[in-house]
Amino acid sequence: MKPKTINLHIDKIVLNGVRQLDRGQLRLGIQKELHRLISEQGLHSSLSQSDSIKQISAGPIALTDSIKERSLGNKIAGSVYRGMKR
Repeated sequence: MKPKTINLHIDKIVLNGVRQLDRGQLRLGIQKELHRLISEQGLHSSLSQSDSIKQISAGPIALTDSIKERSLGNKIAGSVYRGMKR
């Protein structure tokens, strides 16, 4: 059986009080962590039965001043994934 393709578009990420970051590294961190989470833990049943979901609300995350792009990407991906589980 062929795996199902998932297309996820993140329209906007708001990061208040965060220093300048490498957007490419941040994007890569988010993509890799979301892929890992979905591969290991799957999708909520309501998402796997629907062809299109218009909006997923991700909750706030805690940041430190010295957070790196990869760690921030992991936190953002985790928040998005938890929003997908609601």
